[in-house]
Amino acid sequence: MIIARRIAFGFFMVIAGCTAAQSSRGWITGAQKGKPFPDFVYVDDHGTRRSLRNLAGDFTVLAFTRCDQNTHGPAAGALQQIVSENAGTPFVRVVGVDMHWFEGQCDHGRCHLVRDDRNLFSICDATGAVRRLYGLKGEKPFDSVVVIGPDSRVIQMAQEVENEKFRAELRNTILAESQRRAEELAQEYEDISLGG
Repeated sequence: MIIARRIAFGFFMVIAGCTAAQSSRGWITGAQKGKPFPDFVYVDDHGTRRSLRNLAGDFTVLAFTRCDQNTHGPAAGALQQIVSENAGTPFVRVVGVDMHWFEGQCDHGRCHLVRDDRNLFSICDATGAVRRLYGLKGEKPFDSVVVIGPDSRVIQMAQEVENEKFRAELRNTILAESQRRAEELAQEYEDISLGG
């Protein structure tokens, strides 16, 4: 009797067009401001498996760029510009995510990455797994930027990596967060000094 009621209720729900949202079962469905960043593992150009968490600096800028049709790599100029504009602030790392977008003429068999240095890295996202992990959808997920703060939380998200206004806001955000963090550390040090 109970089974018949459940079947009838389920049938009614399907006919009525009412379906419950599926459980994510622990999977992250996108980056959200103020929440911990979604970590992921990737393979670098030497074939070594690495985690974004291991790349993170005090501030980490994830810049999703489309594959450049001339170099088949990420927009290295825009990435380097973010690094140089934040050179006077605490440890800022920029990670370019090379998205092989199907409208272009990119070689989807491989990614050509920027040369890694202390503050600039790039990863290949030819399958779109990182883009989906961060919840970037729509016609233009490329040119999106996710900024991760020192507490491993997303502090800023935008879709304007090439935009000068965005980069100025990014500098101001990083400076403000750096000053706030320095004040917290100074207060902790003072509390320890007075208490000990």
